[in-house]
Amino acid sequence: MASVSITDLGGGVHRVTHPLPFALDHVHCYAVAGSDGWTLVDSGLGLGAEERWRDALEQLGRPRVRNIVLTHYHPDHVGGSEALVRVTGAEEVLQGSVDAELARRMYTDPSDIVDFHRFLGQHGMPADRVTESVDHERELLVAPAVPTRFLEAEDSVFLGDDEFTVLVLPGHADGHIALYDERSGRLFAGDTILLAITPNVATWHHTQPDPLARYLTTLERISDLHPALVYPGHHRPIEDAAARAGEILEHHRVRLDVHEEVLRAGTLTSYEVAERVWGTGLAVHELRFALGEAISHLVRLSRLGRAQEVTPGHWATV
Repeated sequence: MASVSITDLGGGVHRVTHPLPFALDHVHCYAVAGSDGWTLVDSGLGLGAEERWRDALEQLGRPRVRNIVLTHYHPDHVGGSEALVRVTGAEEVLQGSVDAELARRMYTDPSDIVDFHRFLGQHGMPADRVTESVDHERELLVAPAVPTRFLEAEDSVFLGDDEFTVLVLPGHADGHIALYDERSGRLFAGDTILLAITPNVATWHHTQPDPLARYLTTLERISDLHPALVYPGHHRPIEDAAARAGEILEHHRVRLDVHEEVLRAGTLTSYEVAERVWGTGLAVHELRFALGEAISHLVRLSRLGRAQEVTPGHWATV
């Protein structure tokens, strides 16, 4: 993988871009300067995290890191957080309480792999691809840090010298938090809204039902908030978040129609729907995301009365 890169975004905010070995080939973390120590937002993958962060901190001038904030439990955001604490000696690790429980379950509870394996098979993924998917998940070597403070909605967090409010914005991940400074209009958004792609909204064995409904509400909330500048987990900063939220809302409206149309061929497994919507030949990482997102759209269609789950993992139009 490529090395880490640093971009000064102004106002004390430095974007720390880590490589990813996927089709989406990067993730942005952030380092925010403060007079009493710096704040780091997210950590990148566990693979090579310690070396990457030593390089990044050297480029940043070896600042004292006061705290680390984790936006959500996905591997590219928390995977290297244990190593990051070790490298920086950060005093605090802040994470949403719901998100921290998901990270604990997914990365430290052995029964989670068993549940994951069963879930993929139930939704029609062939046995060899299930094994490949589970093995790939293990290879990411996720090592999440243990939080020292659990965050709830409306809590306050200092990033550098500025006070931000914690927002809980679920959908992409159940307990996803974002940090908003009402005075400046800046939003550290994680993966809640992205400029060049739409965030994955997947249903898994451990997620709350109907994540797409919650994500659509999150988009409406971001639109109402109308932040002046969004620092996202991938791709470029977003200057018109309300307009972008509207585009993603329309995208999912269309995708619901697409999923419903696919079901007109007859009763299909979630996996068969994913293949017809996303195509075949996907790499294991992208295939898993496609399946999870297909399930989310099928569940939303069923809640709208436009589809039904005939038996677990098998769907038809109403």
